[in-house]
Amino acid sequence: MKKELINTTIENLYQIAGIRANWKENELFDGEIILQINGIKSNFVVKIKKELREYQLHEIDEIHKKYNNLIVIAEHIFPKLKTQLRKAKVAYLEMNGNLFLQTKQLYCFIDTQKRTNKRKKTNRAFTKTGLKVVFHLLQKKELINKSQREIAQTTGVALGNIPLIIKGLKKMGYLIPINKKTYAWQKRKELLEMWINQYAIELKPKLFKNKYRLNENWQSMKLNTKKTVWGGEPAADILTNYLRPEKFTLFTKENNTDLIKNYKIIPDKDGELEVMEMFWNNIELKKTAPSLLIYADLIIEGGKRNTETAHKIFNEFIQPNI
Repeated sequence: MKKELINTTIENLYQIAGIRANWKENELFDGEIILQINGIKSNFVVKIKKELREYQLHEIDEIHKKYNNLIVIAEHIFPKLKTQLRKAKVAYLEMNGNLFLQTKQLYCFIDTQKRTNKRKKTNRAFTKTGLKVVFHLLQKKELINKSQREIAQTTGVALGNIPLIIKGLKKMGYLIPINKKTYAWQKRKELLEMWINQYAIELKPKLFKNKYRLNENWQSMKLNTKKTVWGGEPAADILTNYLRPEKFTLFTKENNTDLIKNYKIIPDKDGELEVMEMFWNNIELKKTAPSLLIYADLIIEGGKRNTETAHKIFNEFIQPNI
């Protein structure tokens, strides 16, 4: 997927602007690219995004601070995000050939090309249902080699979805068939990044139930942890004792009436507590959502402290299973 994106982008850039580009792999980044403009060669480290999202700008900014020669290459970047990247002097290149870069020697701004309207069939692994299944598979590697019926029962989705989701993972190169019933995992860290991106777009907005105002210290609240657990910042604080939460998240199977009754929270559209639907099954919990979900929500929310805490959670709780 990345190679196809890079090859198409380089070809389009040459066709519309006569700018030559040389690409090479790089272990530290998604790659390196050398652009030759008016006889001047400029070398950039590359961060590839299929479709850049606002929550990813913090990550881009942190890399840019460390490596001034960063360029973001994406299939599509929304106009608002392009403006933010230009203000921060972060170079970007879209698949259609639109380009911005500003160095001591060069200034180049191309914004004449329309978005490529290449509609693709939806990969079933990254639909709302698929994301729920992949969430379980990311936490239990061995689950993929159980029967499809057992995967369906474990994840709580209809049996008919499972072969389509497996097919989607195979198509993306995340699963390699060993025989008819057994698979080996590939690129699980990349799959996690893909899952976070699609979770932010496809699944998370659909989980939202309501917003509330806390009526007591969150640490004093006695949750029915079979039905309701902390997510986001408070969950990260419980795991790491490193983050003082400012925004609060609960994942729950309780209805609004029971939440108000049991936890004395007050409905408030501007409240600091966001309540989300608990979407996972058969995962033993104490007071927090699964660490993978806590990590994902911190990355999406962004900010220096959240990102630092997310990395702590990744290193301690997630990396060993990737």
